[in-house]
Amino acid sequence: MRIHRFYISTPITDKKFDISDRELVHQWRSVFRYNVGSQVILFDGSGVDYVCMITSIRNLGASVEVFSEKNTELAPRRNIYLCMALVKKDNFELIAQKATELGVNHIIPILCEHSEKRKLNMERLKKITIEASEQSGRGDVPTIYEIMKIEEIFQKGILPQEKIALHPEGEGIHKYLSGLNSVNSFAVFIGPEGGFSPKEIELFKSYNISVISLGSQILRAETAAIATASILLI
Repeated sequence: MRIHRFYISTPITDKKFDISDRELVHQWRSVFRYNVGSQVILFDGSGVDYVCMITSIRNLGASVEVFSEKNTELAPRRNIYLCMALVKKDNFELIAQKATELGVNHIIPILCEHSEKRKLNMERLKKITIEASEQSGRGDVPTIYEIMKIEEIFQKGILPQEKIALHPEGEGIHKYLSGLNSVNSFAVFIGPEGGFSPKEIELFKSYNISVISLGSQILRAETAAIATASILLI
């Protein structure tokens, strides 16, 4: 029988410990119908899966005991910062889910001139990435940043040296990547429906950021994000 995986934000350091996350305990009791003796896999983002047995479960908490552990083997090829323009809520949530499954480590929502939306439900977005991490078997959860403007990201200095921005008129991505096999960290900027504005393209060029194309087709923002993450990570 399959043992389900669950993420907890508290580092796992002891063989026996309590679970105080009421939402998680409610899920165990009401959805999975777990009781004393049920087994679960817990991970805390450290890259280790802990196989645990529930030793006590109650309305407001539970206790578990670790009886085996193993390092997760799913490690992405590269450390990717996905700088994703705000798009419609459902589409952005799909992007976050699939980016997590593929192995993106950082998701930075960016506010662009052509962005249709200006806000995100950050708590819901974090929950989606946690569930995608649980389901996909990855040993960590991507970092989700607060919404920023493009120039604000540059000013914070949080991105790796290698950065690319997607645009239909850019250099082909495979040609660009052919000379970068040893590069392990990328920041990828993907625009909203309608693409980046001319002003934003000039901003990228002023920071010596390569403008890259996935081909002559005009792709939806979510398609471009998933395709780019797949090319860089698989």
